[in-house]
Amino acid sequence: EVAIQDSTFCFTGTFESGTRKEVEAKTEDLGGTPSRLNGSTNYLVIGAYATDSWIHSSYGRKIEKALEYKQKGKDIKIISEHHWLKFIN
Repeated sequence: EVAIQDSTFCFTGTFESGTRKEVEAKTEDLGGTPSRLNGSTNYLVIGAYATDSWIHSSYGRKIEKALEYKQKGKDIKIISEHHWLKFIN
């Protein structure tokens, strides 16, 4: 389950469903808040288009940072774009 309303979302990667601004706007329309990745982020949403060079990009670094937050006890969920789409449609 993805609770959009009153949750914060960080988006990373390239999305099938639109530009970064478009997916952020969809989230805002449903009561969520797009933000940079930080200790209070509820969801890291990973775009469907990934490349083999992810580890060398901010895309991969955000995943690593989110995992660090999880290890420190933060309640951040790492989800795919497709999973996120199920809850906004």
